[in-house]
Amino acid sequence: MACVCPYLFDRIALSKPWAGRRLPELFPAIAADFPPGTGESIELADLPGASPQVRSGAARGKTLHQLLAEQRPAILGPQGGSLQDFPLALKFIDTAQPLSIQVHPQDTFGAAGRLASRGKTEGWLILDAAPGATIYQGLKPGLRREHFERALKAGMPQETMNAREVRRGDWLLNPAGMVHALGGGLTLLEIQQNCGITLRFFDWPELGRQARELQVEQAFQACDFTLMPAEAVRASHDEGLQTLQAPQLARFCGEQDSCDGDARCIGSPFGVQSLRLSKAARHVKDWPGFTIFTCIEGGCELIVHGAGEIHTNELRPADTLLVPALFNDFEVYPRQSVWLVESYST
Repeated sequence: MACVCPYLFDRIALSKPWAGRRLPELFPAIAADFPPGTGESIELADLPGASPQVRSGAARGKTLHQLLAEQRPAILGPQGGSLQDFPLALKFIDTAQPLSIQVHPQDTFGAAGRLASRGKTEGWLILDAAPGATIYQGLKPGLRREHFERALKAGMPQETMNAREVRRGDWLLNPAGMVHALGGGLTLLEIQQNCGITLRFFDWPELGRQARELQVEQAFQACDFTLMPAEAVRASHDEGLQTLQAPQLARFCGEQDSCDGDARCIGSPFGVQSLRLSKAARHVKDWPGFTIFTCIEGGCELIVHGAGEIHTNELRPADTLLVPALFNDFEVYPRQSVWLVESYST
């Protein structure tokens, strides 16, 4: 087996009709990576036509999909034998206009062989938000599918949805099956299940964009209109480790203290942690699989230990590092200070 080590990847910039201009401003040292019109930057994924290549080292030029073919057990750990591809994807998203009102399939919808091998639950960490920037998630309390259908026919489906004003540092989870839309004026890190299926209900024709295909019938089949959004979590500015998304359990209900009555609890397919440091620290993971580090601010030297091996990695803003499962002990040495986001599959 080839040498196993952490991997940095070359991102894939995608032009989008709703693209903003904030990514080059947030990450000026790599502004050239985000040419005009970039609305989405794929940092890590294992999708047809969208699998970034390793940036350097002996594996340079290989895609994540190719790495898995060679190093599946070492990268994925115990869950590797049951997976056909990498389970997560990470992207930066930059919006000037709202995205379509859409839904992603749940695992069971994909498993029926209609769309994909898995569903697409996703989460968003807001990196920048214009005043009043909004994310739409789920229907307003008391409203049902028939209310949404009538509003959709009238060209105003957003009027039936929860409009959530967000700001920098907010973390929101969006479960597969929930109707949603990102508004304009947002720049964010998206962590999601590795699935490329989006089903559109509505694409804001009043904005004058080139018309894109809608999948209204399939979207209704995939949508669970009973889902309500969970409370947003605010990433702290304090030193140390903070859980943004606990694995296995996410609450989608209006109740604050319990999951009784109409409240619902749904498993989360990934965990997410925020790590802010201004001095050296050691961090030992408590999950068996891979770890993904994304550098949001500052920079650091990250030393990983596992299976008798040690590897040193330099992380700069916007870098995403995939650390294979066999490494479980991490030392972080900030360059003055660093903000890292750590994600992993459950």
